[in-house]
Amino acid sequence: MDLSEKTFQVLDTLDRQEISTQRQLAEHSGVSLGQVNYVLKSLLKKGLVKIGNFRKNPHKIAYVYLLTPKGIEAKSRLAVDFVMLRLKEYNSLRQRLAERLAIIQSKGHVRIIFVGPKIAKEFLDSIIKDEFPNLVLVGHCAEWEDLKDYNPESFDMVLLFDGNSTGLRKIKEATGIFPEKLLPLW
Repeated sequence: MDLSEKTFQVLDTLDRQEISTQRQLAEHSGVSLGQVNYVLKSLLKKGLVKIGNFRKNPHKIAYVYLLTPKGIEAKSRLAVDFVMLRLKEYNSLRQRLAERLAIIQSKGHVRIIFVGPKIAKEFLDSIIKDEFPNLVLVGHCAEWEDLKDYNPESFDMVLLFDGNSTGLRKIKEATGIFPEKLLPLW
């Protein structure tokens, strides 16, 4: 059975919440309304979801989308597949960053400032602590403009999350940091 990530999101949402409209399902799952319609038709046809009715009010009948036992089983298999895929992606990314840090270390750099999102800084910091005890993350800036707050003597290298050659020139001009100290992470 070839089920997508969107299918998983729909199944997971139906498993966690009582949903009575496709619009609600789209809002809670993060899948567009058109895609929800397409996915639901497929899930209904495969017997993974059924439509049940209940009465919210004695004068009105309402419907709710329900996972079938087969749907719960499919959701569980998809969850395992997605977790394994994400772990492989995580390990691959971790390896790429470790290779980049190894190059930095081999050139004798020790003190690093990271410019980029906090979550990326935390990930980078965990790699440094686990694999590169000689490297030190001495600072973090969300934006390169904040590099002005650091004394250039306090670091050996600036790792830029989204650095490019045009950006490197602009950073040098604005901060006075030599291009040799600026390194794009990618």
